[in-house]
Amino acid sequence: MRIRDAFQKNAARASAGVLLFAVAGAALAAPTIAGVTGSSDHKGSMTITGSGFGSKPQAAPVVWDDASTGTLVTDGGKWHGFYPTPAEGSPTYLRYTTPIRNIALPHSHISRYIAGGHGGAQDLMVMFWRNRTMGAFPQYTYISWYQRGDDKWVFGGDNNYKMYDFSVGTRPYNGATNWYTAFEPPLPDSPTALAKWVVNDDCLSQACQSLAWPDNNGNNFFWDYGVNPFSGVWSKIEMEIKWTNQSNGYVKQWQDGVLVINYSGPTDKYGGTARSESVGGYARNYGELNNWRYWADVYLDYSPARVVLADKTPLSSAKIREVQLATNWSDGSISVSVNLGKFAAAQTAYVFVFDPNGVPNTVGFPVTIGGSSTLQKPANLRLVP
Repeated sequence: MRIRDAFQKNAARASAGVLLFAVAGAALAAPTIAGVTGSSDHKGSMTITGSGFGSKPQAAPVVWDDASTGTLVTDGGKWHGFYPTPAEGSPTYLRYTTPIRNIALPHSHISRYIAGGHGGAQDLMVMFWRNRTMGAFPQYTYISWYQRGDDKWVFGGDNNYKMYDFSVGTRPYNGATNWYTAFEPPLPDSPTALAKWVVNDDCLSQACQSLAWPDNNGNNFFWDYGVNPFSGVWSKIEMEIKWTNQSNGYVKQWQDGVLVINYSGPTDKYGGTARSESVGGYARNYGELNNWRYWADVYLDYSPARVVLADKTPLSSAKIREVQLATNWSDGSISVSVNLGKFAAAQTAYVFVFDPNGVPNTVGFPVTIGGSSTLQKPANLRLVP
């Protein structure tokens, strides 16, 4: 089915990917940035002042994984599980590694990434996950990562290839009680094939179904075209999710800054409270030593409140969007450890603050990458129309 209704077209043009609430959205005031001080070097300390930032009791993300220290097995409990494991004896088990197989890093500010493959006879899934307890609704997720597939990927069958999974329990793909993002059949069968996003509920037409088809705006399953993971480039995935069993939930996903999924409806109608969220997933072609997957800079948080450096303003025009690592958060001041990602020295970046409702400042606050500075609002810059 082809989804091209007015809601989706408007959402794709919406500044910074703000969800278009029919009533409540209009009443939300955007944050305002008055000044930025500190260092904009990678891992420097930067403070953003202004108003309307809202409250975020845990400023730091739940997980930040740039593969810089430790291993997936012992790295401070960031992840609760992964496939395939070294114990399974797979030559392509998931791990942190310096660049392998001529796959370069996505940018110069890291030295390792996460890599694993479908090389063993049982290696259907290559993924890592974190468990959570889903309390009273609503709950939220913001998660982002860089991803790509191997240049020598072996295609075959229907080329099933999944990239994010939400499941009941403490393991992914818990029977039918899960939903996931993937690509629409026919799936990419070459590095140059088109790649159209799909969201699918494995409990479709059963009592355990969580997602609504059609959703609030008449959309069904299939969304917009994105970046083929086998095209030889890294792409950046961002997802913002409102968890609820009511009709006012949402799933928004961007790829390289483009809104490719904009679902509106219930997101979690499962029983119990144990859940898992996974990056990566199932692939049809396993038992292939060339079928590696790669990830970098994985950020997971249970709040939509975040700080982003973008290469353009408004945010809807940006292709580089790097989430920052908050260390302190109040309504008028946020401190972050700078994560430059793809940004280079002397490049102009624009600061965006998302409040706890997922609403950002309308116009980005400009900073120059590199060095220490005190930056205040330019006299001729009108931050909020």
